[in-house]
Amino acid sequence: MPQGSGSEGYRAAVQRVGLFPDVRRRVVAVSGAGALQVVNGLASNDVKDVPSGRGAYSFLLDRRGRVVVDLRILPVAGFERDAGDAGTEALWLDTPSDALPHLMNHLWKYVPPILAQHHVTDVAVHTLIGPRASEALERWEAAAGASLARRPDELAPLEATTVHVGGAGALAVRREEIEGAGFDVYVDQAGEAVDAERLSRQLKDAVTRAGGAAAVRGDWEILRLEQGLPVFGSELGAERLAQEAGQDDRAISFAKGCFTGQEVVARIHYRGHVNRHLRGLRWAPDALHRARDLVGATLRAPSGTDRARPVGLVTSAVRSPRFGPIGLGYVRREIAPGAVLESMDHPSVALHVTDVPFTHE
Repeated sequence: MPQGSGSEGYRAAVQRVGLFPDVRRRVVAVSGAGALQVVNGLASNDVKDVPSGRGAYSFLLDRRGRVVVDLRILPVAGFERDAGDAGTEALWLDTPSDALPHLMNHLWKYVPPILAQHHVTDVAVHTLIGPRASEALERWEAAAGASLARRPDELAPLEATTVHVGGAGALAVRREEIEGAGFDVYVDQAGEAVDAERLSRQLKDAVTRAGGAAAVRGDWEILRLEQGLPVFGSELGAERLAQEAGQDDRAISFAKGCFTGQEVVARIHYRGHVNRHLRGLRWAPDALHRARDLVGATLRAPSGTDRARPVGLVTSAVRSPRFGPIGLGYVRREIAPGAVLESMDHPSVALHVTDVPFTHE
């Protein structure tokens, strides 16, 4: 790690396995005879494979094609047991905590109670990131007396399997590469079937035995910027068109048919373009004392040029132990990777526009 060692949790997540006990996610349950139908009608992605265990990352959009929330759409724990049941359908919607009010308002507005009901759950999300995440999960399985319906390494990205923990069910989901290789474990803490404190302790012990360590929110923020991963509240929100974030392959199906906001999404895809793109930003390590001072800064072409006008906005910035100061921001589409910009508040800082994820080059 040429730029510095970083915290132990960060190093563990990069080299071995890091445990993130709280990545600030909330889970909403949607159930009813028409649960899959109504969620598919709102989601920008196709969710037909969710009941069989393949989750989907998606946006929920307003009619202008702007992002209401981003979320994972997942089966519930125990879905293997209920496969083939033609009765009540059930899904979990995993969204950032900051997006929860927006998600609930959207569901209240668009989900008819006769087809489906929804409520915020007590499901906690435990995240394991790193090359030894599978080993740590299997160590936890053995120590906790848990039982995975499928082996972790058999799962494709966003594929889920049930974990039986005592008398309760949990869900293990393989992460997408852009999220950082590893797994998320969803545990419903409602009722007395799960001792949440004991389970967290067992997970931490398993990660330690796999050579890993506990990590903190700041470690995750560095990792997600290194991957160029947009999040709600920084890169995603009501002011952003779905396609500006560059997540089309992950979050949008152009073949599934109607969903809220689809007309705008299709028009942009087939007949037009967005005017801004999410890009990476890099600058010299000694050019700015605190990376976060750039967040919210307006970008322009360097002073003294013929076109020193606003061309973008910085949305996130950190100091990476591997890549030095890095950030994400929206820039106009004519600003290609390789261009050099400056902040209006910090004109002496040369900001180099890059593709993401970041590399050492």
